[in-house]
Amino acid sequence: MRVVIIGLIFAAVMLAGGTAYLLRDYLSAQQAEIAAMAPKAPTLKVLVTAADMPLGTVVNTNNAVWVDWPEDGIQDGYLVKTDAADPLAQFEKEKFVTRRAFVKGEPITMARLYKASDPGFLRGALKPGMRAFAVRSSPETASAGFILPGDRVDIMLSHGMMSTVIQSKGLDPSVTAGLGLQHTTETIMKDLRVLAVDQQVSEFEGGAMLGKTVLLEVTPKQAELLSAAKAMGAITLVLRSAETGEPDYGRSFSTDVEVSPMLSNFSKFLEGNAPKSSTPQAAVKAAPVYTPPRRMKKSSKITVYRGTTGTAAQ
Repeated sequence: MRVVIIGLIFAAVMLAGGTAYLLRDYLSAQQAEIAAMAPKAPTLKVLVTAADMPLGTVVNTNNAVWVDWPEDGIQDGYLVKTDAADPLAQFEKEKFVTRRAFVKGEPITMARLYKASDPGFLRGALKPGMRAFAVRSSPETASAGFILPGDRVDIMLSHGMMSTVIQSKGLDPSVTAGLGLQHTTETIMKDLRVLAVDQQVSEFEGGAMLGKTVLLEVTPKQAELLSAAKAMGAITLVLRSAETGEPDYGRSFSTDVEVSPMLSNFSKFLEGNAPKSSTPQAAVKAAPVYTPPRRMKKSSKITVYRGTTGTAAQ
């Protein structure tokens, strides 16, 4: 009896599993049939990247592919394949390179390509009216080498011109020293694009890169200002965040008086009104007062004893 019950339970489980499997296949077939009967939106063949393409990559059949793209989603500049035109075949023949980086699956546009037969592909990477300006870099002045092509940076200038300016006003040197204004650091430019670091132009290379030269994209006026800044003092590149909408931090310069609490109170020190140090000082014992020996008056008498007899002497 027990064997019969176990057999019936096993048969019921097998029957339920088979029913579920057949039902799933039936529902899948029904969904496929419904999807096939639904009207399809018209599409066109659009050229997109088949892999990440850094700046300077040659476009060919290995990194570009035609995909179906909804016709109502095609924007101006997309490369569309037609019976009369095949842009990819033209790229294979005339050799075009990217002037901006592409990510995988991104539509390719002519505005971001550059003909390799033209001299210097980096010229094509510059926006119209922009210039490429080289700045010397080191781990201390270029964010420890973590600035890479495609990043955005600010430019800081550190110089010691403040004391010269104060002295040019005819102030006394001692007064100038009392003011404590000797060094200044200021942000002179913001949000500049890095074109290359040394000979590296790829935006997809990871890790730090200790380059000796950073190539920046600037306007003609910014190029003049940077050239003057290099003659004035030390230039530092500050890496910006990829996020937009950062708060306004107000003024963009700092002086040594702000850095040093002692310098900020230097004029009070000269006047004797400086605040006392918060560091406890050890008590200083007063030095003993020197008392010179008393001189004897001329009228004083000295008595000399010899044995038991004393003799007085002046």
